[in-house]
Amino acid sequence: MIRRFLHDGWTLRAADESVGPFPTLVPGDVHSTLLAQGLIADPFFGIQAEDCRWVEDKTWVYETSFDFTGNPARARLVFHGLDTFAEVFLNGTSLGRAANMLVAQEFSALSLRSGANALRVVIDPVKAHVPAEPDPRMWYSYDRDRVWARKAQFGWRWDWGPRLVTAGLWREVELVVPGRVEVGSVFFRTLEASAREARVAVDVEVRGEAEGPLTAVVALEGVPEIRFPLEAGRGHREFVVREPRLWWTHDLGEPRLSTLVVRLEGPEGVLDTWSDEVGIRTLELRRTAGGQSIFQFVLNGVELFARGTNWIPAHSLVGTVTDADYQVWVDLARQGNQTMLRVWGGGVYEKPAFYRECDRQGLLVWQDLAYACSSYPDHDPAFVAAAEAEVRSLVPRLRNHPCLALWCGNNEIEWIHEQKERERPEARLYGRRLWEDLFPRLFAELDPSRTYWPSSPFGGTDPNGDDEGDKHNWQVWAGQIYPQVPGQGVRADNSAAGVSFKHFAHDFGKFVSEFGLHAFPVRATLEACLPPEDLVLDSFGLRFRNKDKRPNRGKLLMEGLTGLPGDLDQAIDLSMLAQADGLRFGVEHYRRRRPDCSGALVWQLNDCWPTLSWSVVDFYRRPKAGYWALKRAFAPLLLSWKDEGPLVSLWLTNDTVSPWGGTIEVELADFF
Repeated sequence: MIRRFLHDGWTLRAADESVGPFPTLVPGDVHSTLLAQGLIADPFFGIQAEDCRWVEDKTWVYETSFDFTGNPARARLVFHGLDTFAEVFLNGTSLGRAANMLVAQEFSALSLRSGANALRVVIDPVKAHVPAEPDPRMWYSYDRDRVWARKAQFGWRWDWGPRLVTAGLWREVELVVPGRVEVGSVFFRTLEASAREARVAVDVEVRGEAEGPLTAVVALEGVPEIRFPLEAGRGHREFVVREPRLWWTHDLGEPRLSTLVVRLEGPEGVLDTWSDEVGIRTLELRRTAGGQSIFQFVLNGVELFARGTNWIPAHSLVGTVTDADYQVWVDLARQGNQTMLRVWGGGVYEKPAFYRECDRQGLLVWQDLAYACSSYPDHDPAFVAAAEAEVRSLVPRLRNHPCLALWCGNNEIEWIHEQKERERPEARLYGRRLWEDLFPRLFAELDPSRTYWPSSPFGGTDPNGDDEGDKHNWQVWAGQIYPQVPGQGVRADNSAAGVSFKHFAHDFGKFVSEFGLHAFPVRATLEACLPPEDLVLDSFGLRFRNKDKRPNRGKLLMEGLTGLPGDLDQAIDLSMLAQADGLRFGVEHYRRRRPDCSGALVWQLNDCWPTLSWSVVDFYRRPKAGYWALKRAFAPLLLSWKDEGPLVSLWLTNDTVSPWGGTIEVELADFF
């Protein structure tokens, strides 16, 4: 088999010849290329993102040439990230169209020839492929066009990010020339595990047509080679691993990985070889205990409290994120005593390096599907077919990662719909047929080893209630008044008292998968993205950085805790103090409730551009005070105080697998 990356010699131009051509990087994107050529100003500086709107309205053409020697039979071109509506031409012949940024697109290279080959990719504006008028039966947030495009949803603007609707070849382009038959997919999973032995399973599926019987040869460290025949291109085998090296989250043990090799053999010998790192571990999501509803992950028999954050794309131009970037980000989470990252549904399915780092550094991953905060057209047959194809492409790529803990259908859609349609119980949620019908069937087929969860939050009669499932606590930041009263809609107290983080103490959710508080980044970050005249409180440039729907809530948070700042430096310090103390308060409350609460995932770890947001580490990877407060609050052994009216109680929370014994000294002092 020949596998060859086609990353050299690419040029970029506008189809109308108004821009370019000039050299461009692949992987990469149009915005980054235009910035390198001086044709757009840095969209992350000042308000210059608004000056880039014209980029999304043009048709863009990528071109390169490459030499090929060999047999082109069965050759294919694989675009691992093609953003988004595009047509691919090889030697002037159209190979087909793509319409999904999020998963790999494959094309049979029928026009490949020996010698020089010309490859061209024409990328259309998104607006050319979405309905001209909105569907009045559906509801949208931010931009209606995004729900029709299988593309990173946050690019149309979010409450922490700018509008940068990208285009380009954001992941690798690969020429694959296989033999007659190849390993198509391998599915490794652990069925049972203990310190003494583990029972694992391997499924092998081949691609192509063999001229004789096929045998799969499986080699796993510490296990003699296992051979089994493949029938109709498929095979399944279960076997036992003695004294397995189990995969653990970093706080409970070593995230041990083993190399799995699968050889495909026929009468003429070895036809293809596949290899990857896998982990032996069991993981379940436990929903009941002692007759009570819970939401608890159990790893190798150990009941967990998931401590972590939510992950958004690390750059608005996602093609620029490198493997080294992922290594640093995951390391920041691990060093902060985090054990789970939730990949939020408005971004992308991350590059392989992200999941590899989570495997190697021992963090679990909650994986949303790429649907967020809008209804989606499940009444459109083409959209439904594309949604199914996306899952069928995605799941085999990720299911062997031991870090992967949960598949989740979408972000907040069931909850938002319940709020929007409180007075219209007959109103249909467009998209529900995907999350509650199609996707459960697909995941039962493609990855029965993990739980599929329809939405986040989800569970019970109230999708964001305390009684079942997971919960997003935006009641605190938004000042929402609970319990909600039927017929009164969503009530809020937009005052310093209403948004006080002390209201976290009233949260009795089973697993809080989103909650957070705003804070400024450090001054050096603001100086890197704002002109000097905007480095004052309430400047237009500073307000442009705050995308929250009610941008005064950060002031209300400070007003209730520290008092209002008098200048920018005070705002930086006081907002960080408020965020840090508020997150500490919330995490300590949730952890004291274990096992009634079994997870706290803060919104959010990172930013996609330099901004004011809920992140605890800013765009330039500079931790805020909240990061360090979380590191202490997420320590496996936690001492915390609880205000109980006239009394104060001291709590020890132990997330380790060993009992703790020792002496605690308490001293009462004052500041006088």
